[in-house]
Amino acid sequence: MARHEIRYSEFNCAPDASFPNGQKVKRPILPIRLVNGGNRLTCYAIVDSGADHCTFPLSFALELGLDPLTRPASEIAGVGSGAVPTFYWTIGIEVPTIATLEIYAGFTSGLEGVGLGLLGQSGFFDRAKVEFDHRSDLFVIEI
Repeated sequence: MARHEIRYSEFNCAPDASFPNGQKVKRPILPIRLVNGGNRLTCYAIVDSGADHCTFPLSFALELGLDPLTRPASEIAGVGSGAVPTFYWTIGIEVPTIATLEIYAGFTSGLEGVGLGLLGQSGFFDRAKVEFDHRSDLFVIEI
């Protein structure tokens, strides 16, 4: 297993009623490439230990040539404003310099506003050892 240390990505959040001066947050984000046959899509995904599955915005499926009208939908909660239809396909995922995996991933309109995917328990954490070290601004992946 190779050990890969990756810096957290820092984001500025806009001011709101609870944080009138805004705030900075750190998130464990990876640049990845989704693959379906000859179709490839470069995007970003949050390494999310709270996500059950690897899940991406529905528009990503369309860019990969996947047609949700050909699949049954599962209803999942936790993304979007309630239970949202999610369509699953087996795709490839390339994490540059780290690994190439075949995963069963969901695609949902509930992540459209986020614009990022989620690397979850089934498909990512079940294949990789992940350590979060927020104080050091690093997370570690071993595959």
